[in-house]
Amino acid sequence: MRRLLPLLVLLAGCGGVPLDETNPANVNLTGTWVVNFNASDVVPDLRNARPERPRRSNNGPNVRREALRIATGSGLAFVAHDFQVLRADRLEIEQNRDSMGVQYTPGQYRDVSWGERQRGLWEVRAGWQEQELVVISEAKDLKVIERMQLLSRERLRVAIYIMADGEEREYTRMFDRR
Repeated sequence: MRRLLPLLVLLAGCGGVPLDETNPANVNLTGTWVVNFNASDVVPDLRNARPERPRRSNNGPNVRREALRIATGSGLAFVAHDFQVLRADRLEIEQNRDSMGVQYTPGQYRDVSWGERQRGLWEVRAGWQEQELVVISEAKDLKVIERMQLLSRERLRVAIYIMADGEEREYTRMFDRR
């Protein structure tokens, strides 16, 4: 699966791959979901993350780039703050035909509407690719793709693909219905 990340990211991020704004009749994510730590990836604390230093430290442009990186901090820390699914122990989801609300615990409430929206600094596209809810969030030099899929009536998989600080990361979190 990890070898497919670049291909999945390209496909999901392309404007040519449409996201359907009509959710499939048999897909309802509504419910209380508790993280299954044994089945989930370990997600490091990205809130204080610092991007890796460039491998080459020459002159001029690289020095300026490094100074800018230090001044602006980590995109990973920004992602960790805005995408609380990375550290939530519980999700309470309410879904209807054109949107859903998610209460993250710990964390805050988030509304997701199908279609394109602006959410703070993020440009967000949300919709369905077959049986998966896909939420693509983009900001300057940052991209996060969330893919939610019911594996069974009792199991929800949330795959999170992050592109920040010149790095690509992928985490899968499994949640069981409570």
